[in-house]
Amino acid sequence: MVLVRAPEFPRQYSWLNTDFSLSLAQLKGRIILLDFWTYCCINCLHILHDLKYLEKKYSQYLTVIGVHSGKFDHEQEIENIRQAILRYHVEHPIIIDQNYSIWQQYTVKGWPTIVLIDPKGYCFKSFTGEGHLSAIDDAINSLIKQYQIEPKHLKFTLEKQKEATTKPLYFPGKILADLQSNYLFIADSGHHQIVITNLQGKILNRIGTGQPGLKDGKFHQAQLFNPQGMSFDAKKQILYVADTDNHAIRAIDLNQEIVTTIVGTGKQNSQLLSQPKKGIETALNSPWDLEKIENQLFVVLAGSHQVG
Repeated sequence: MVLVRAPEFPRQYSWLNTDFSLSLAQLKGRIILLDFWTYCCINCLHILHDLKYLEKKYSQYLTVIGVHSGKFDHEQEIENIRQAILRYHVEHPIIIDQNYSIWQQYTVKGWPTIVLIDPKGYCFKSFTGEGHLSAIDDAINSLIKQYQIEPKHLKFTLEKQKEATTKPLYFPGKILADLQSNYLFIADSGHHQIVITNLQGKILNRIGTGQPGLKDGKFHQAQLFNPQGMSFDAKKQILYVADTDNHAIRAIDLNQEIVTTIVGTGKQNSQLLSQPKKGIETALNSPWDLEKIENQLFVVLAGSHQVG
């Protein structure tokens, strides 16, 4: 196999999640993982969880760098990218790829694409799309065994470290008003909570611990993960929530103050939803919004581009 030397990053390009520019020459001796992504791509967002796993597992040997190649004009604005980094808790350096320059140098064809660079600075393997965590993990393992990599932790100044930590809301994704009950429901997505106020703005309740997770129970014990769309059954006083990053639908009983998972296994469904099983046995793919009509709940599955 003929290896191709990885093209160096342009010096003048902007970076986020680091207070200094990086270069491949500077990182020589480590394994580099380039993630070509754009923040409006749901498939790109899915693999951020894979990257967190790899970053934690191989922190001494691996440097993950996001190459943000925006598809649309607004995705190329630095402040929009910075806000997306904060919203999705991205904790590795990001280089802003202007006019697809880096994309073209690496002959990338689609979002997301992962490129592994070996410790000598050569392109080792590339992966396009989702579902490659096991193969990427194996490839990193093989490089660690092949090269004598000096264990070292690298630290970067992250965008979140520059942010105020006491915001009442953090990237709220959706709101829902119910005039009859005098409720305003806010999906406080960045805090992984649902906030309930009255229509005059008084906070009545916060649902969820504020830590991402999938846990049922009382309001102060339950955990959600990036909740988005909601639908309210005023008669039963039940709020249905698209719990996006848990790939689940949660039912919030306002009378009993209990959160219950009614659909979803907590695992992302990598296939199209065709023959649903019982609620908690049916895997979903990034439910983003929902609507209850009579006795049916219609769910928008952003990950599989379906309505279930």
